[in-house]
Amino acid sequence: MKTDHNKKLEEVRNFFIEALGRIFALYGLPDALGHIYGLLFLADRPLGLDDIAQDLGVSKSTVSNNIRLLEGVAYVRKVWVKGSRRNYYEVERNMSKVAMETIQKNYEKELEIVVRTSESCKDLLADVIDSSDEGLKEKAQFYYQHIDKLENQTKRFGRKLSEMLISVFQEEVEE
Repeated sequence: MKTDHNKKLEEVRNFFIEALGRIFALYGLPDALGHIYGLLFLADRPLGLDDIAQDLGVSKSTVSNNIRLLEGVAYVRKVWVKGSRRNYYEVERNMSKVAMETIQKNYEKELEIVVRTSESCKDLLADVIDSSDEGLKEKAQFYYQHIDKLENQTKRFGRKLSEMLISVFQEEVEE
């Protein structure tokens, strides 16, 4: 009976790890990222690169490269294990928190790019809008309107995103 239960636990673990790989792939990320995250998510202790590579049947370099990516977005963190000089990793289990923080950081970078680009483009367009050539003037006004509209939409989206993130974080604190 115990062996049967062990097989079921292993099946659940493999199913979960594989599903996380598919989820990460939906966002254009390597499925190995999701597999590593899934493995660490269900691990009852920090794991080293060798442990992860062996468990998943992939190379240590694959694990190392993907761990760096996961560390960069705070999905995993390096931890110290007494008596060992190897690097060990544990996962942030609050995936929604990490996902929301990542979305917020990326959006802030996006907003900065859109605003900076919009301002530069509008400055350049100001001269063309004053042109005596009606064709150039119309095209410049067209560009200006659409660039301005994109900037305003991006800012509005940012306000809505912030409201949503605050709401999600408040719900998680209340749970």
